[in-house]
Amino acid sequence: MTTFKMLLAAGAATAIAAAAHAGPTAKLDAGTVEGSAQGDVAAYRGIPYAGPASGAFRWRAPQPVKAWAGVRPATANGAACMQPHLSDDPWAQVGAQSEDCLFLNVFGPAAKPKAPEAVMVFIHGGSFIRGSGGVPLYDGTALAKRGVIVVTINYRLGRFGYFAHPALTAENADGGRLGNYGLMDQIAALQWVQKNIAAFGGDPKNVTVFGESAGAVAVQMLTTTQAAKGLFVRAIAESGGGTAAAAAIRGPGLTYETVGAAWAKGAGVTDPTPANLRAIPAADVLKTGPAGPMVDGVMILRSPGDTYRKGQQLKVGLMIGGNSHEASLFGENAAVAKAGLGSAYPAILEEAKAQPHPTKAGPESDLITQSAAIQSSRYLAQKNAALGLPSYSYYFDEVAGSDRAKAKGTDHGGELSFLFGTRIDKEVWDDQDRHVSQLMGDYWTRFAKTGDPNGKGAANWAPVTKTASPYMHFDANPHSAQPTPLEDHIEAAAVAVAEKAWDAQK
Repeated sequence: MTTFKMLLAAGAATAIAAAAHAGPTAKLDAGTVEGSAQGDVAAYRGIPYAGPASGAFRWRAPQPVKAWAGVRPATANGAACMQPHLSDDPWAQVGAQSEDCLFLNVFGPAAKPKAPEAVMVFIHGGSFIRGSGGVPLYDGTALAKRGVIVVTINYRLGRFGYFAHPALTAENADGGRLGNYGLMDQIAALQWVQKNIAAFGGDPKNVTVFGESAGAVAVQMLTTTQAAKGLFVRAIAESGGGTAAAAAIRGPGLTYETVGAAWAKGAGVTDPTPANLRAIPAADVLKTGPAGPMVDGVMILRSPGDTYRKGQQLKVGLMIGGNSHEASLFGENAAVAKAGLGSAYPAILEEAKAQPHPTKAGPESDLITQSAAIQSSRYLAQKNAALGLPSYSYYFDEVAGSDRAKAKGTDHGGELSFLFGTRIDKEVWDDQDRHVSQLMGDYWTRFAKTGDPNGKGAANWAPVTKTASPYMHFDANPHSAQPTPLEDHIEAAAVAVAEKAWDAQK
């Protein structure tokens, strides 16, 4: 072969190699991944942040990722965690499922930024039994265009993610960490961010964790566990309330251990060793049962609201709130407000009837929204502000133009398409919706970058302070508002009921 032909061959080989890896790449602690670019945003999907969670690793803390050789494709979502099919709603479009599901997705700049960008880690909702970080609704492209890195994660769900049994307690395979496997996954994902996000242009010292519904409860849990200390500096909790009492892993009465033991017996396990429990078919584990974070005595010492009451939460900035028709989550069942407000309910209902109703839903429904989501979350903002920490409260009240005339208010989860800029399948937006989506994404990303959602030209969002607790009324014309006497009465009653429940757990 002549020198000229050799040069031609070498050039062709180089071109082929370049074509084979045409997408953006990032070098991680476990190996290199190749994503895809759309305009100025690069997306990396299906990156493992922990090892397998099946077989001997079911009901174990997340395992390390095994390193890989060469370049791993990161252009498709990883498997969603095991879950029942209970809905075809946009947030439930999860795709393929597996027990081995600990994957995440990263959205960031296609070109290396001039300076490291703030990071936003999203924890999806779904009652701790459904959902996935790969749901199209949570595509992080629009937020990433604002100069942040967006990470969406999977975490174990249902009985795979939240389960306790005396045999697993006796085994104690992970140094006392038991029961809250989904929470352990979320912490593992945040640890992965600390190690790897710089490879995507992110700043590991400027991480905000944000979540909706069950994801917001998870955010609250993360802000109250020392196991997550140092992994993020800000938190955003959307529609997660703040005064619920988490069940205990063990102790007197009905606990996760007693429920787990009864379930295993019902599943036919006569000799409940850890190995026999882990051998139960996944289809049986998948059957619906109690699921969600528990007070485990190691990572979670008490309910989040109780931790805030005592001023023992992590010292991080907090943005928190809910939507105008959160009652939709509960089927507008008045029993929710009656339980949440206790003996004060009749008097508060009469007070609500005598005032203008904030939504088309009516006073009974509005009390569900206010007691379960709005005022209970404002309580956490107040307790965070009492420590001198940046704290912001909000009330979201925007509905897509196609639904505005008939909607009672913004349903539970209704803010998500506006935040991510991903119109869900049946929505038709008008200019007002596009305006609100732009505003919301701007406020959220400014908070993630600086701890203050305010910016030049934007309506002022007054912070919650030690002496005042205003909130942002979020619609086409956002404005800061002061709580009414009725709203203060709702908060006081909800907190009084919660404190009794928290104190009963001791």
